[in-house]
Amino acid sequence: LDPETFALSSAAAESCDVVAKALSRYRKLAFLGDSTRRGGGESERGFSAVVDHGLLPALRVEVAQYQGEEHCGYPQHKDDESYTLNIPEQGDAMLTSRTVWGALRGLETFSQLVHQDPVSKAYLVNVTVIDDIPRFAYRGLLLDSSRHFQPVKVLKQNLDAMAYNKFNVFHWHLVDDQSWPLEMATYPNLTQSAYSPRHVYSLKDVQDIIEYARLRGIRVIPEIDTPGHTQALGKIFPDILTACYFNGTRGQPDYPNHAAFEMLNPMQDYTYDVMRDIFREIIETFKDKYIHLGMDEVYYSCWESSPEIAEFMKQHGFDAVNQVEQYYVKRTLANVQALGAKYMIWQDPIDNDVNAANDTLVGVWKDTSLDTKMGRWQDYIKPIARKGYQMVLSACWYLNYISYGQDWKKFYQCDPRGFDGTEAEKDLVVGGEACMWGEYVDGTNLIPRLWPRASAVAERLWSSADVNDTDDAAFRLDQQRCRMLRRGIPTQPILNGYCGDYDWDLDTPYHIE
Repeated sequence: LDPETFALSSAAAESCDVVAKALSRYRKLAFLGDSTRRGGGESERGFSAVVDHGLLPALRVEVAQYQGEEHCGYPQHKDDESYTLNIPEQGDAMLTSRTVWGALRGLETFSQLVHQDPVSKAYLVNVTVIDDIPRFAYRGLLLDSSRHFQPVKVLKQNLDAMAYNKFNVFHWHLVDDQSWPLEMATYPNLTQSAYSPRHVYSLKDVQDIIEYARLRGIRVIPEIDTPGHTQALGKIFPDILTACYFNGTRGQPDYPNHAAFEMLNPMQDYTYDVMRDIFREIIETFKDKYIHLGMDEVYYSCWESSPEIAEFMKQHGFDAVNQVEQYYVKRTLANVQALGAKYMIWQDPIDNDVNAANDTLVGVWKDTSLDTKMGRWQDYIKPIARKGYQMVLSACWYLNYISYGQDWKKFYQCDPRGFDGTEAEKDLVVGGEACMWGEYVDGTNLIPRLWPRASAVAERLWSSADVNDTDDAAFRLDQQRCRMLRRGIPTQPILNGYCGDYDWDLDTPYHIE
Protein backbone atom coordinates (compact mmCIF):
# COMPACT_ATOMS: atom_id res chain seq x y z
CA LEU A 1 0.00 0.00 0.00
CA ASP A 2 1.21 3.47 -0.84
CA PRO A 3 -0.03 5.96 1.80
CA GLU A 4 0.22 8.78 -0.72
CA THR A 5 -2.05 7.22 -3.33
CA PHE A 6 -4.19 4.68 -1.45
CA ALA A 7 -7.88 5.57 -1.79
CA LEU A 8 -10.83 4.94 0.52
CA SER A 9 -14.20 5.59 -1.06
CA SER A 10 -17.91 4.97 -0.62
CA ALA A 11 -21.00 6.28 -2.36
CA ALA A 12 -22.65 6.52 1.06
CA ALA A 13 -20.09 9.14 2.09
CA GLU A 14 -21.78 11.70 -0.15
CA SER A 15 -24.75 12.05 2.21
CA CYS A 16 -23.76 10.18 5.39
CA ASP A 17 -21.39 11.93 7.77
CA VAL A 18 -20.81 8.69 9.70
CA VAL A 19 -19.22 7.12 6.62
CA ALA A 20 -17.49 10.26 5.34
CA LYS A 21 -15.78 10.99 8.64
CA ALA A 22 -14.90 7.33 9.18
CA LEU A 23 -13.15 7.21 5.80
CA SER A 24 -11.16 10.29 6.78
CA ARG A 25 -10.18 8.82 10.16
CA TYR A 26 -9.20 5.39 8.89
CA ARG A 27 -7.30 6.86 5.96
CA LYS A 28 -4.92 8.12 8.69
CA LEU A 29 -5.24 5.30 11.23
CA ALA A 30 -4.14 2.65 8.74
CA PHE A 31 -0.76 4.35 8.21
CA LEU A 32 0.57 5.30 11.64
CA GLY A 33 3.82 3.34 11.34
CA ASP A 34 5.37 0.24 12.88
CA SER A 35 3.54 -0.81 16.04
CA THR A 36 4.44 -4.51 15.93
CA ARG A 37 5.03 -5.85 19.42
CA ARG A 38 8.50 -7.31 20.08
CA GLY A 39 10.04 -9.12 23.02
CA GLY A 40 12.99 -7.92 25.04
CA GLY A 41 16.31 -8.17 23.17
CA GLU A 42 14.66 -9.02 19.87
CA SER A 43 16.36 -7.43 16.88
CA GLU A 44 14.67 -5.53 14.09
CA ARG A 45 14.04 -7.72 11.08
CA GLY A 46 11.77 -7.55 8.12
CA PHE A 47 8.74 -9.69 7.44
CA SER A 48 9.67 -13.05 5.93
CA ALA A 49 8.01 -14.95 3.07
CA VAL A 50 6.25 -11.90 1.65
CA VAL A 51 4.66 -12.61 -1.74
CA ASP A 52 4.38 -9.36 -3.65
CA HIS A 53 1.09 -9.07 -5.55
CA GLY A 54 1.74 -5.45 -6.39
CA LEU A 55 0.10 -2.33 -5.06
CA LEU A 56 -3.37 -2.35 -3.49
CA PRO A 57 -4.85 0.82 -5.02
CA ALA A 58 -8.02 1.26 -2.98
CA LEU A 59 -10.62 0.00 -0.55
CA ARG A 60 -14.18 0.55 -1.74
CA VAL A 61 -16.96 0.48 0.86
CA GLU A 62 -20.50 -0.51 -0.12
CA VAL A 63 -23.43 -0.21 2.29
CA ALA A 64 -26.22 -2.35 0.87
CA GLN A 65 -29.14 -0.97 2.87
CA TYR A 66 -28.10 2.67 2.71
CA GLN A 67 -30.89 4.61 1.03
CA GLY A 68 -30.17 8.09 2.35
CA GLU A 69 -29.79 10.07 5.54
CA GLU A 70 -32.50 8.10 7.34
CA HIS A 71 -29.99 5.23 7.53
CA CYS A 72 -27.31 7.51 8.99
CA GLY A 73 -28.86 8.46 12.33
CA TYR A 74 -28.12 7.04 15.75
CA PRO A 75 -27.12 3.43 16.39
CA GLN A 76 -29.72 1.37 18.22
CA HIS A 77 -30.01 -1.97 19.99
CA LYS A 78 -29.53 -4.98 17.71
CA ASP A 79 -28.41 -3.03 14.65
CA ASP A 80 -26.75 -5.22 12.01
CA GLU A 81 -22.97 -4.84 12.37
CA SER A 82 -21.91 -7.65 10.04
CA TYR A 83 -19.54 -7.06 7.15
CA THR A 84 -17.45 -8.84 4.51
CA LEU A 85 -13.92 -7.71 3.70
CA ASN A 86 -12.29 -8.99 0.50
CA ILE A 87 -8.63 -8.14 -0.19
CA PRO A 88 -7.76 -9.78 -3.55
CA GLU A 89 -4.42 -10.48 -5.20
CA GLN A 90 -5.19 -7.88 -7.85
CA GLY A 91 -7.49 -4.88 -8.00
CA ASP A 92 -9.37 -2.96 -5.33
CA ALA A 93 -10.29 -4.35 -1.93
CA MET A 94 -14.02 -4.44 -1.14
CA LEU A 95 -15.79 -3.89 2.16
CA THR A 96 -19.51 -4.67 2.03
CA SER A 97 -22.03 -4.31 4.83
CA ARG A 98 -25.77 -3.96 5.25
CA THR A 99 -25.55 -0.87 7.48
CA VAL A 100 -23.19 2.01 8.12
CA TRP A 101 -22.45 0.46 11.52
CA GLY A 102 -21.16 -2.71 9.89
CA ALA A 103 -19.00 -0.54 7.63
CA LEU A 104 -17.41 1.06 10.71
CA ARG A 105 -16.51 -2.35 12.16
CA GLY A 106 -15.07 -3.47 8.83
CA LEU A 107 -12.96 -0.33 8.52
CA GLU A 108 -11.53 -0.98 11.97
CA THR A 109 -10.64 -4.54 10.92
CA PHE A 110 -8.97 -3.33 7.73
CA SER A 111 -6.89 -0.79 9.65
CA GLN A 112 -5.66 -3.55 11.97
CA LEU A 113 -4.58 -5.71 9.01
CA VAL A 114 -2.19 -3.06 7.67
CA HIS A 115 1.37 -3.49 8.96
CA GLN A 116 4.60 -1.64 8.27
CA ASP A 117 7.72 -3.68 7.62
CA PRO A 118 10.25 -2.53 10.26
CA VAL A 119 13.15 -2.68 7.79
CA SER A 120 11.80 -1.65 4.39
CA LYS A 121 9.09 0.58 5.94
CA ALA A 122 6.67 -0.64 3.28
CA TYR A 123 3.01 -0.96 4.28
CA LEU A 124 1.70 -4.49 3.70
CA VAL A 125 -1.62 -6.28 3.96
CA ASN A 126 -2.45 -9.95 3.45
CA VAL A 127 -4.69 -11.25 0.71
CA THR A 128 -7.77 -12.42 2.60
CA VAL A 129 -11.54 -12.75 2.77
CA ILE A 130 -13.27 -12.11 6.10
CA ASP A 131 -16.94 -12.64 6.90
CA ASP A 132 -17.55 -11.17 10.34
CA ILE A 133 -20.47 -10.68 12.68
CA PRO A 134 -20.53 -9.99 16.43
CA ARG A 135 -21.66 -12.76 18.74
CA PHE A 136 -23.51 -10.30 21.00
CA ALA A 137 -25.56 -7.27 20.03
CA TYR A 138 -24.84 -5.41 23.29
CA ARG A 139 -21.13 -4.77 23.94
CA GLY A 140 -20.94 -2.10 26.56
CA LEU A 141 -18.65 -0.19 28.86
CA LEU A 142 -19.91 1.60 31.98
CA LEU A 143 -18.21 4.72 33.32
CA ASP A 144 -19.10 6.42 36.60
CA SER A 145 -19.03 10.24 36.48
CA SER A 146 -20.53 10.90 39.92
CA ARG A 147 -18.01 9.59 42.41
CA HIS A 148 -15.25 11.23 40.39
CA PHE A 149 -15.90 13.65 37.56
CA GLN A 150 -14.52 12.41 34.23
CA PRO A 151 -13.43 15.27 31.93
CA VAL A 152 -15.02 15.47 28.50
CA LYS A 153 -11.66 15.02 26.74
CA VAL A 154 -11.11 11.79 28.69
CA LEU A 155 -14.59 10.53 27.80
CA LYS A 156 -13.85 11.22 24.13
CA GLN A 157 -10.51 9.45 24.33
CA ASN A 158 -12.31 6.48 25.83
CA LEU A 159 -14.88 6.54 23.03
CA ASP A 160 -11.99 6.33 20.56
CA ALA A 161 -10.64 3.32 22.44
CA MET A 162 -14.09 1.73 22.45
CA ALA A 163 -14.36 2.13 18.68
CA TYR A 164 -10.90 0.57 18.21
CA ASN A 165 -12.22 -2.47 20.13
CA LYS A 166 -15.71 -2.58 18.57
CA PHE A 167 -17.66 -1.75 21.70
CA ASN A 168 -21.03 -0.26 20.80
CA VAL A 169 -22.59 0.97 24.08
CA PHE A 170 -21.38 3.69 26.43
CA HIS A 171 -23.38 3.17 29.64
CA TRP A 172 -23.02 6.53 31.38
CA HIS A 173 -23.61 6.32 35.14
CA LEU A 174 -24.12 10.05 35.46
CA VAL A 175 -25.35 10.66 39.02
CA ASP A 176 -25.16 9.02 42.43
CA ASP A 177 -25.04 9.82 46.15
CA GLN A 178 -21.80 11.77 45.83
CA SER A 179 -22.65 14.35 43.17
CA TRP A 180 -25.07 15.44 40.44
CA PRO A 181 -22.79 16.74 37.65
CA LEU A 182 -25.49 16.92 34.95
CA GLU A 183 -26.92 20.28 33.90
CA MET A 184 -30.70 20.18 33.44
CA ALA A 185 -32.97 22.88 32.05
CA THR A 186 -35.93 21.52 34.02
CA TYR A 187 -34.18 21.82 37.38
CA PRO A 188 -31.10 24.04 36.92
CA ASN A 189 -30.40 24.08 40.67
CA LEU A 190 -29.53 20.36 40.59
CA THR A 191 -25.93 21.16 39.70
CA GLN A 192 -25.59 22.71 43.16
CA SER A 193 -25.00 19.06 44.10
CA ALA A 194 -22.00 18.89 41.77
CA TYR A 195 -18.56 18.99 43.39
CA SER A 196 -18.02 22.49 42.00
CA PRO A 197 -19.33 24.64 39.14
CA ARG A 198 -16.48 23.28 37.00
CA HIS A 199 -17.45 19.66 37.70
CA VAL A 200 -20.57 19.91 35.53
CA TYR A 201 -21.55 18.51 32.14
CA SER A 202 -23.37 21.25 30.26
CA LEU A 203 -26.04 20.41 27.73
CA LYS A 204 -23.49 21.26 25.04
CA ASP A 205 -21.01 18.81 26.60
CA VAL A 206 -23.61 16.04 26.62
CA GLN A 207 -24.62 16.70 23.02
CA ASP A 208 -20.95 16.72 22.04
CA ILE A 209 -20.37 13.33 23.68
CA ILE A 210 -23.49 11.84 22.06
CA GLU A 211 -22.42 13.07 18.62
CA TYR A 212 -18.82 11.92 19.08
CA ALA A 213 -20.13 8.48 20.01
CA ARG A 214 -22.61 8.37 17.09
CA LEU A 215 -19.86 8.95 14.55
CA ARG A 216 -18.12 5.87 15.98
CA GLY A 217 -21.23 3.68 16.04
CA ILE A 218 -21.57 3.85 19.83
CA ARG A 219 -24.86 4.22 21.67
CA VAL A 220 -24.97 6.40 24.80
CA ILE A 221 -27.31 5.05 27.48
CA PRO A 222 -27.74 7.39 30.48
CA GLU A 223 -28.30 5.97 33.95
CA ILE A 224 -30.31 7.86 36.57
CA ASP A 225 -30.20 5.51 39.54
CA THR A 226 -33.22 5.40 41.87
CA PRO A 227 -34.75 4.84 44.42
CA GLY A 228 -31.38 4.41 46.17
CA HIS A 229 -28.15 6.27 45.38
CA THR A 230 -30.07 9.56 45.55
CA GLN A 231 -28.33 11.59 48.28
CA ALA A 232 -27.17 14.24 45.79
CA LEU A 233 -30.73 14.61 44.52
CA GLY A 234 -31.97 14.87 48.10
CA LYS A 235 -29.69 17.84 48.80
CA ILE A 236 -31.76 19.88 46.35
CA PHE A 237 -35.11 18.19 46.99
CA PRO A 238 -34.92 17.17 50.67
CA ASP A 239 -38.60 16.21 50.79
CA ILE A 240 -38.06 13.60 48.09
CA LEU A 241 -36.13 11.27 50.41
CA THR A 242 -37.57 8.92 53.02
CA ALA A 243 -37.02 10.07 56.61
CA CYS A 244 -35.45 7.17 58.51
CA TYR A 245 -36.09 6.55 62.21
CA PHE A 246 -33.89 5.47 65.12
CA ASN A 247 -35.21 4.93 68.65
CA GLY A 248 -38.47 6.53 67.57
CA THR A 249 -36.85 9.76 66.38
CA ARG A 250 -37.46 10.94 62.82
CA GLY A 251 -34.48 11.76 60.61
CA GLN A 252 -31.95 9.86 62.69
CA PRO A 253 -29.26 7.53 61.32
CA ASP A 254 -28.70 3.99 62.54
CA TYR A 255 -25.26 3.17 61.20
CA PRO A 256 -24.43 0.89 59.48
CA ASN A 257 -28.08 0.08 58.77
CA HIS A 258 -29.26 3.38 57.33
CA ALA A 259 -28.60 7.12 57.13
CA ALA A 260 -30.90 9.85 58.46
CA PHE A 261 -32.59 10.27 55.07
CA GLU A 262 -32.24 7.57 52.47
CA MET A 263 -33.86 6.39 49.25
CA LEU A 264 -36.70 8.12 47.50
CA ASN A 265 -39.99 8.42 49.33
CA PRO A 266 -42.23 5.99 47.44
CA MET A 267 -45.46 7.11 49.12
CA GLN A 268 -45.97 10.60 47.65
CA ASP A 269 -46.95 11.78 44.18
CA TYR A 270 -44.34 14.54 44.49
CA THR A 271 -41.55 11.97 44.14
CA TYR A 272 -42.94 10.62 40.88
CA ASP A 273 -43.67 14.10 39.52
CA VAL A 274 -40.06 15.26 40.04
CA MET A 275 -38.62 12.06 38.63
CA ARG A 276 -40.95 12.16 35.62
CA ASP A 277 -39.68 15.67 34.82
CA ILE A 278 -36.08 14.48 35.08
CA PHE A 279 -36.70 11.38 32.99
CA ARG A 280 -38.51 13.43 30.34
CA GLU A 281 -35.53 15.74 29.84
CA ILE A 282 -33.06 12.85 29.86
CA ILE A 283 -35.08 10.97 27.24
CA GLU A 284 -35.37 14.07 25.05
CA THR A 285 -31.63 14.84 25.32
CA PHE A 286 -30.21 11.38 24.79
CA LYS A 287 -31.00 9.77 21.46
CA ASP A 288 -31.06 6.12 22.46
CA LYS A 289 -34.36 4.31 22.88
CA TYR A 290 -33.18 3.00 26.27
CA ILE A 291 -32.67 4.69 29.60
CA HIS A 292 -31.09 2.90 32.57
CA LEU A 293 -33.12 3.34 35.76
CA GLY A 294 -30.67 1.77 38.20
CA MET A 295 -32.79 0.26 41.03
CA ASP A 296 -29.86 -1.58 42.61
CA GLU A 297 -29.01 -1.84 46.30
CA VAL A 298 -32.43 -0.91 47.66
CA TYR A 299 -31.77 -1.62 51.33
CA TYR A 300 -35.00 -1.98 53.24
CA SER A 301 -33.81 -0.93 56.73
CA CYS A 302 -34.78 2.73 56.32
CA TRP A 303 -38.24 1.93 55.00
CA GLU A 304 -38.70 -0.65 57.74
CA SER A 305 -37.82 1.94 60.40
CA SER A 306 -40.47 4.40 59.24
CA PRO A 307 -43.96 4.46 60.83
CA GLU A 308 -45.15 6.42 57.76
CA ILE A 309 -44.08 3.55 55.52
CA ALA A 310 -45.79 1.12 57.90
CA GLU A 311 -49.03 3.09 57.61
CA PHE A 312 -48.64 3.26 53.82
CA MET A 313 -48.24 -0.52 53.71
CA LYS A 314 -51.34 -0.98 55.85
CA GLN A 315 -53.41 1.29 53.60
CA HIS A 316 -52.35 -0.66 50.51
CA GLY A 317 -52.64 -4.10 52.07
CA PHE A 318 -48.90 -4.77 51.82
CA ASP A 319 -47.49 -7.34 54.21
CA ALA A 320 -43.84 -7.25 53.02
CA VAL A 321 -41.45 -4.40 52.24
CA ASN A 322 -40.66 -5.78 48.79
CA GLN A 323 -44.24 -4.80 47.90
CA VAL A 324 -43.25 -1.18 48.55
CA GLU A 325 -40.41 -1.64 46.10
CA GLN A 326 -42.85 -3.25 43.67
CA TYR A 327 -45.10 -0.19 44.00
CA TYR A 328 -42.20 2.16 43.21
CA VAL A 329 -40.95 0.06 40.30
CA LYS A 330 -44.40 -0.27 38.73
CA ARG A 331 -45.14 3.46 38.86
CA THR A 332 -41.68 4.44 37.64
CA LEU A 333 -41.65 2.02 34.71
CA ALA A 334 -45.15 3.16 33.71
CA ASN A 335 -44.03 6.80 33.74
CA VAL A 336 -40.96 6.08 31.62
CA GLN A 337 -42.96 3.95 29.20
CA ALA A 338 -45.48 6.78 28.83
CA LEU A 339 -42.58 9.03 27.83
CA GLY A 340 -41.84 6.66 24.94
CA ALA A 341 -38.64 5.07 26.24
CA LYS A 342 -37.49 1.53 26.88
CA TYR A 343 -35.58 0.76 30.05
CA MET A 344 -32.80 -1.17 31.67
CA ILE A 345 -32.53 -1.94 35.38
CA TRP A 346 -30.07 -3.76 37.60
CA GLN A 347 -31.05 -7.24 38.77
CA ASP A 348 -31.95 -6.34 42.37
CA PRO A 349 -35.73 -5.88 41.97
CA ILE A 350 -35.98 -9.21 40.16
CA ASP A 351 -33.98 -10.86 42.97
CA ASN A 352 -36.49 -9.38 45.43
CA ASP A 353 -39.42 -10.99 43.56
CA VAL A 354 -40.47 -7.64 42.12
CA ASN A 355 -42.10 -7.95 38.72
CA ALA A 356 -41.04 -5.72 35.83
CA ALA A 357 -42.39 -5.43 32.30
CA ASN A 358 -41.48 -8.36 30.05
CA ASP A 359 -39.36 -6.18 27.75
CA THR A 360 -37.18 -4.87 30.60
CA LEU A 361 -33.46 -5.35 29.96
CA VAL A 362 -31.84 -6.61 33.17
CA GLY A 363 -28.20 -6.02 34.12
CA VAL A 364 -26.66 -8.90 36.09
CA TRP A 365 -23.90 -7.54 38.32
CA LYS A 366 -23.72 -9.69 41.47
CA ASP A 367 -20.95 -12.23 42.00
CA THR A 368 -18.99 -13.68 44.87
CA SER A 369 -15.82 -12.12 43.43
CA LEU A 370 -17.27 -8.72 44.35
CA ASP A 371 -18.74 -9.67 47.73
CA THR A 372 -18.24 -12.99 49.50
CA LYS A 373 -21.81 -12.73 50.82
CA MET A 374 -23.07 -13.02 47.27
CA GLY A 375 -23.41 -16.16 45.20
CA ARG A 376 -21.90 -16.82 41.78
CA TRP A 377 -23.31 -14.82 38.90
CA GLN A 378 -24.39 -18.10 37.30
CA ASP A 379 -26.67 -18.69 40.31
CA TYR A 380 -28.38 -15.33 39.77
CA ILE A 381 -28.70 -15.35 36.01
CA LYS A 382 -30.60 -18.62 35.67
CA PRO A 383 -33.66 -17.58 37.77
CA ILE A 384 -33.82 -14.30 35.85
CA ALA A 385 -33.68 -16.21 32.57
CA ARG A 386 -36.48 -18.49 33.75
CA LYS A 387 -38.66 -15.41 34.15
CA GLY A 388 -38.03 -14.55 30.50
CA TYR A 389 -36.07 -11.31 30.84
CA GLN A 390 -33.34 -10.36 28.39
CA MET A 391 -30.05 -9.78 30.21
CA VAL A 392 -26.69 -8.02 30.01
CA LEU A 393 -23.87 -9.50 32.09
CA SER A 394 -21.34 -7.33 33.92
CA ALA A 395 -20.71 -9.45 37.04
CA CYS A 396 -17.28 -10.75 36.02
CA TRP A 397 -16.05 -7.51 34.44
CA TYR A 398 -15.64 -4.98 37.25
CA LEU A 399 -12.41 -3.53 35.91
CA ASN A 400 -12.12 -1.04 38.78
CA TYR A 401 -11.02 -4.06 40.86
CA ILE A 402 -7.29 -4.35 40.17
CA SER A 403 -4.57 -6.87 40.97
CA TYR A 404 -0.96 -7.48 40.01
CA GLY A 405 -0.30 -9.55 36.92
CA GLN A 406 -2.39 -10.71 33.99
CA ASP A 407 -5.88 -10.35 35.41
CA TRP A 408 -7.18 -9.88 31.86
CA LYS A 409 -7.22 -13.67 31.55
CA LYS A 410 -10.12 -14.09 33.98
CA PHE A 411 -12.04 -11.41 32.08
CA TYR A 412 -11.36 -13.21 28.81
CA GLN A 413 -12.48 -16.57 30.19
CA CYS A 414 -15.88 -15.34 31.37
CA ASP A 415 -18.57 -16.42 28.90
CA PRO A 416 -21.91 -14.58 29.35
CA ARG A 417 -23.75 -17.75 28.36
CA GLY A 418 -21.62 -20.01 30.52
CA PHE A 419 -24.34 -21.12 32.91
CA ASP A 420 -26.55 -24.17 33.31
CA GLY A 421 -29.57 -23.27 31.22
CA THR A 422 -31.48 -24.21 28.12
CA GLU A 423 -30.43 -22.78 24.78
CA ALA A 424 -33.51 -20.55 24.86
CA GLU A 425 -32.49 -19.24 28.29
CA LYS A 426 -28.92 -18.61 27.16
CA ASP A 427 -30.18 -16.73 24.10
CA LEU A 428 -31.80 -14.24 26.49
CA VAL A 429 -28.29 -12.98 27.31
CA VAL A 430 -27.92 -10.30 24.63
CA GLY A 431 -24.46 -9.16 25.68
CA GLY A 432 -22.30 -7.79 28.42
CA GLU A 433 -20.49 -4.75 29.63
CA ALA A 434 -17.27 -3.94 31.43
CA CYS A 435 -17.68 -1.57 34.38
CA MET A 436 -15.36 1.10 35.72
CA TRP A 437 -16.84 2.44 38.94
CA GLY A 438 -15.38 5.73 40.07
CA GLU A 439 -14.58 5.51 43.77
CA TYR A 440 -10.84 5.53 43.04
CA VAL A 441 -10.80 6.47 39.37
CA ASP A 442 -10.69 9.88 37.72
CA GLY A 443 -9.17 11.42 34.60
CA THR A 444 -5.63 10.64 35.77
CA ASN A 445 -5.97 6.86 35.75
CA LEU A 446 -9.20 5.95 33.94
CA ILE A 447 -7.76 5.11 30.51
CA PRO A 448 -4.69 3.05 31.48
CA ARG A 449 -6.68 1.16 34.11
CA LEU A 450 -9.29 0.23 31.52
CA TRP A 451 -7.10 -0.64 28.56
CA PRO A 452 -6.15 -3.18 27.34
CA ARG A 453 -8.03 -5.12 30.06
CA ALA A 454 -11.29 -4.00 28.47
CA SER A 455 -9.98 -5.27 25.12
CA ALA A 456 -10.17 -8.80 26.54
CA VAL A 457 -13.86 -8.22 27.29
CA ALA A 458 -14.36 -6.77 23.82
CA GLU A 459 -13.04 -9.91 22.12
CA ARG A 460 -15.16 -12.15 24.32
CA LEU A 461 -18.28 -10.18 23.35
CA TRP A 462 -17.48 -10.01 19.63
CA SER A 463 -15.82 -13.31 18.76
CA SER A 464 -17.22 -16.81 18.64
CA ALA A 465 -17.42 -18.77 21.90
CA ASP A 466 -14.83 -21.24 20.64
CA VAL A 467 -12.22 -18.48 20.27
CA ASN A 468 -11.09 -18.84 23.86
CA ASP A 469 -7.38 -19.75 24.05
CA THR A 470 -5.64 -17.29 26.39
CA ASP A 471 -2.18 -17.92 24.90
CA ASP A 472 -3.41 -16.98 21.44
CA ALA A 473 -5.34 -14.06 22.86
CA ALA A 474 -2.26 -12.75 24.68
CA PHE A 475 -0.51 -12.16 21.35
CA ARG A 476 -3.52 -10.36 19.86
CA LEU A 477 -4.07 -8.34 23.02
CA ASP A 478 -0.46 -7.19 23.15
CA GLN A 479 -0.54 -6.25 19.47
CA GLN A 480 -3.72 -4.29 20.14
CA ARG A 481 -2.03 -2.56 23.06
CA CYS A 482 0.79 -1.42 20.78
CA ARG A 483 -1.68 -0.31 18.14
CA MET A 484 -3.64 1.74 20.68
CA LEU A 485 -0.45 3.41 21.91
CA ARG A 486 0.25 4.48 18.34
CA ARG A 487 -3.25 5.92 18.20
CA GLY A 488 -2.75 8.05 21.29
CA ILE A 489 -4.38 5.84 23.94
CA PRO A 490 -2.19 5.40 27.08
CA THR A 491 -2.61 1.65 27.33
CA GLN A 492 -0.80 -0.31 30.02
CA PRO A 493 1.42 -3.33 29.17
CA ILE A 494 0.44 -6.95 29.75
CA LEU A 495 3.80 -8.56 28.78
CA ASN A 496 7.49 -7.67 28.66
CA GLY A 497 8.70 -6.09 25.46
CA TYR A 498 8.18 -2.96 23.40
CA CYS A 499 6.09 -1.68 20.51
CA GLY A 500 8.15 -1.41 17.34
CA ASP A 501 10.00 1.89 17.16
CA TYR A 502 7.40 3.55 19.32
CA ASP A 503 6.63 3.82 23.01
CA TRP A 504 4.58 6.23 25.06
CA ASP A 505 6.10 9.74 25.20
CA LEU A 506 8.81 8.90 22.68
CA ASP A 507 6.73 10.93 20.23
CA THR A 508 3.68 13.12 20.42
CA PRO A 509 0.67 10.76 20.55
CA TYR A 510 -1.47 10.81 17.46
CA HIS A 511 -5.06 11.98 17.88
CA ILE A 512 -7.75 11.93 15.23
CA GLU A 513 -10.96 13.91 15.63
